[in-house]
Amino acid sequence: MKFQSLLIFALSLIALGSCAKENKFSANFDNTQNRIWIGKEFWSIPLEDWKIEDGKMQCIGSVPQSRVNILTHLLSEGAGEFKATVKVGLIKENSVPGSAGFLLGIYDDEDDDVKSLCYFGKGIPAGISVKGFAFLKDQRVDLPENFDFSEVTISVSGNDRRLEMKVSDKNGNSPRLLSCEVDGIQGLIAVANNINIDGNKKSGNSLFSFDDITLSGSKVTVKQENAFGPILWTMHTLSKGTMKMMALLPPIGEQDNQIVNLQVKKDEKWETVASESIEPDSRTAVFKLDNWDAAKDVPYRVEYIEKGMNGNETPNYYEGTIRRDPVDRPLKFGGLTCQNHNGFPYTPIVKNLTKLQPDILYFSGDQIYEGNGGYPIKRKPVDVSIVNYLGKYYLFGWVFRDLMRDIPTICTPDDHDVFQGNLWGEGGIAKPRGLVNDDTGGFTQSVKMLNVVNRTNCGQLPDPYDSTPIGQGMSVWYTDLTYGRVSFAIISDRVFKSGPDKVVDWKGRKDQMKEPYKNLSFLNKKGLEMIGKRQTEFLNQWITEWDGADMKVLLSQTLFANIATHHGNITNYLYGDLDSGGWPKYDRDNIIRIMRKAAVFHINGDQHIPSLVQYGLDDFRDAGWSFCTPAISVGYQRWFLPDELGVPVNDRPDHGYDNTGKYTDAFGNKNYVYAIGNPGKIANNSESRYNKASMRSSGFGMITFDQKARNIHIDAWRFNANVENSNPVRDQFPGWPLEISQFDNLGSGANNVLPEIKVNKPNQVLQIWNEKTGELVQTYRINGTTSKCKLYEPGKFTVKIGENKNWQEIKGLSTKPGENNETVDVEIQ
Repeated sequence: MKFQSLLIFALSLIALGSCAKENKFSANFDNTQNRIWIGKEFWSIPLEDWKIEDGKMQCIGSVPQSRVNILTHLLSEGAGEFKATVKVGLIKENSVPGSAGFLLGIYDDEDDDVKSLCYFGKGIPAGISVKGFAFLKDQRVDLPENFDFSEVTISVSGNDRRLEMKVSDKNGNSPRLLSCEVDGIQGLIAVANNINIDGNKKSGNSLFSFDDITLSGSKVTVKQENAFGPILWTMHTLSKGTMKMMALLPPIGEQDNQIVNLQVKKDEKWETVASESIEPDSRTAVFKLDNWDAAKDVPYRVEYIEKGMNGNETPNYYEGTIRRDPVDRPLKFGGLTCQNHNGFPYTPIVKNLTKLQPDILYFSGDQIYEGNGGYPIKRKPVDVSIVNYLGKYYLFGWVFRDLMRDIPTICTPDDHDVFQGNLWGEGGIAKPRGLVNDDTGGFTQSVKMLNVVNRTNCGQLPDPYDSTPIGQGMSVWYTDLTYGRVSFAIISDRVFKSGPDKVVDWKGRKDQMKEPYKNLSFLNKKGLEMIGKRQTEFLNQWITEWDGADMKVLLSQTLFANIATHHGNITNYLYGDLDSGGWPKYDRDNIIRIMRKAAVFHINGDQHIPSLVQYGLDDFRDAGWSFCTPAISVGYQRWFLPDELGVPVNDRPDHGYDNTGKYTDAFGNKNYVYAIGNPGKIANNSESRYNKASMRSSGFGMITFDQKARNIHIDAWRFNANVENSNPVRDQFPGWPLEISQFDNLGSGANNVLPEIKVNKPNQVLQIWNEKTGELVQTYRINGTTSKCKLYEPGKFTVKIGENKNWQEIKGLSTKPGENNETVDVEIQ
């Protein structure tokens, strides 16, 4: 019995020793290559303001309270002891004396996710100031007169009740011990440069180095799953037998390993199937594998081998699954847009998407805003602007990577992604030098940065329809993708768009129409473009291609209408917005006519106000439907309030919700607004940023394409929705969900009827050609074996029907108004 007790005691000691060892964290940078990225156990804010050089971590920027968070070792809640040490050194004092040290117990009451702690957590400051004092929380002590700031050791120890700090320079000079009472402490620990210790006063602009960071004690908990990098995340697509995957890495050093490997599991063994060099500006590696077997799930992992200064190699893996193409069931599509920092890290949305498990994701733009991360953009020099962009863009990937690792992802940039509030790209031209206003055509940033934005968003997309660069050598990404028997066209509705300065001469902002004009012809001048000739050619080709597809969907950044009436705040009424997709009208109408030919459904974002609109051309509702998805997190608000403006209501939908029905917008577009998700009139909540996001109409969209029934089910979920036990009034925006037929996108009101087509084989592709003009009028895949086609113009038509190489052609078919009782039988071999 005594021996058994001794054995248990000995084993307990071993276990305690193991735990103590696990709970220790230490880092020096002697073996780290010179680079911007600190390492997978850290996250620096701002990214571009930190670097490793000559074995030390250095702050090189002036952003107040610039910090590097330790991700993998945190202070746990409750009892326990801890000790944190760091060696800091003054590199440059600069004009305003600054400070350096720790932020301890960084915690966010809203969300305890590590990403939230990094950006919204508050911590207890502990460190030294070049002004000659040390500080801990609200306590201060003067430093000795001969104190040497070139190498200072800061050591803080404590528990949930009390903290103590010791400071010593390299000569052993120390002030008296500082201590303070605390009412609990938990969360992250960060080292910080120029800590904000004087309220609203300037934090200083001194620059420090940091080294020999240690953290230990029973209060320290280990969460290795919080590590971020060196493979930050992946995005992939699968279409027409080709799999493309992009791996995104942080800014590694020139002497770091520059090769990334893609491996797949075959017979329970990992096999390297591709190796790619890291593209140096975007820090990405893109893999393209043809002849992919889309009928099965394939486990994959991306391998990156870190190489230290001493030659040691450390393999890192990022794993996921490339899922089979879901051709045998309805396709669930997640539509997301606009990620303002106020709602970061959007945890309710991530949790709901995880529960709903979409088959494919679409991020339609504004993956960043200029203020995301809590620090400003840097427009120059070019290399700094790129890393500044990457640091903000990485927030998007960090949030959604666990979804994107297994789910095919379509991602496209929009105006804020390229540091512009609005964008009229005019084919890639540069704005006049120094001009950064957003109501004229062209791009502000360098083409080098623009190409990084394109690559980091779109590198995983199928190859462009035409990859020829546009103005300044800017890359393009418009393309198509077929997945789950749905064919998607992916375009930009801003890169080629004409600027308002081409047509207006009113005072003030050129994109804002303050009052109605009787004659709108000045807005429809010849040569104005919306998507450009190249993308128009692409769409005309795309609607004729139906291999492996039953339905067609257009993906773009914004809807092709001017819906919002109030911008920015509830009192700011704006008659017309030239930043909307409702202008220029001629090109807008041409795009919608192309879409109508193939019963194309439109999914978009950008507007910060969810809407479900049926487009009109010559009359209301004579074209297809558009779903503008809710913004993930709304910053700038918009409202559609025609009822409050006294606009007459025509044909309000049966649901009876306010501000719905038929409305003609500022540019003469006939829009049937079936549903609108207006934010509250008071949409601020200082207590909860997540409640604030919900009040501002934040959320996401889900669209389910039933390829057999040919129906489209549309959901618009609120930010804080309960998707598992949903209440339509509470959890979705008013008017949702709605289910429409694929063929509702042909529009209503066509009254010229062709003979009924009867085919001996089901689900064949139909083409209808106008014999007088030679124009393609309609094309889609028949659902079943019969089709009665209604056209908007009378005349004689040629019908082609079939698939692959087996086609039949019937010429000389005439329309009849209203009804046509004739039938045509077609035999397909």
